[in-house]
Amino acid sequence: MTILFGLILGAIVGASLGLIGAGGAILAVPGLVAVLGLSAAAATTSSTIIVGSAALAGVLSRRKTGTVDVKTGLTFSAFGIVGTFFGTLLLNVIPEKITLVIFAFLMFGAGFAMCCGKTPEPVQTKPKWPLVVLTATFVGVLTGLLGIGGGFLIVPALILFMKVTTKIAAGTSLVAIAANSLIAFVLRYEFWDQIPVMEVAVFTISAISASLILSPIAGKVNANVLKKSFSVMIILVGIYTLFTNIN
Repeated sequence: MTILFGLILGAIVGASLGLIGAGGAILAVPGLVAVLGLSAAAATTSSTIIVGSAALAGVLSRRKTGTVDVKTGLTFSAFGIVGTFFGTLLLNVIPEKITLVIFAFLMFGAGFAMCCGKTPEPVQTKPKWPLVVLTATFVGVLTGLLGIGGGFLIVPALILFMKVTTKIAAGTSLVAIAANSLIAFVLRYEFWDQIPVMEVAVFTISAISASLILSPIAGKVNANVLKKSFSVMIILVGIYTLFTNIN
């Protein structure tokens, strides 16, 4: 049964990343905690493997469609390294239940952003580097603390601050997510022994498969409908996560 849930959850995570370039870890972490009974540290560390691998698969698949700017994605990730480092340090300070409560509220924010947020097409002016650094650092902190890629923040930041077109932003965000996840995983070396290798492997393979299959058709489907569908799922999981950690 655990393997079956891993396959289903992995497919959902991969579908989210492959189709809209965001939302993967937001669903992965609560799933790992609820289904596998992992601690917050183990779940968020495992999430960096799953989400990072699925994001990388999405990048490789999308490169053939010309909807990925690797250099811009890596640049954004590089600006967030310091934030990732400090976020990882916070993991040893903040109690597990508080970490998951923070995660739940982040899910509400991500769900609202995906459902109701509107991201305009960029005007062709110079990139706003101070805002890029600020956003990348904040995303880095979230990755280090919560094991998420931060795609729901990276996509609008790429469009508004780095002047990436909407068509390319989702694919480019996958580059940043993959890089952020790798950095966070390396910094979390003290939690590696808590990762359930077999279960995470199943989860990861399922996520990669879904991402590879769906990434090429991302531009052919209604992105707004997809975002609203995923946002409802994210908010429901967020409610569950909040109420199971406030008692």
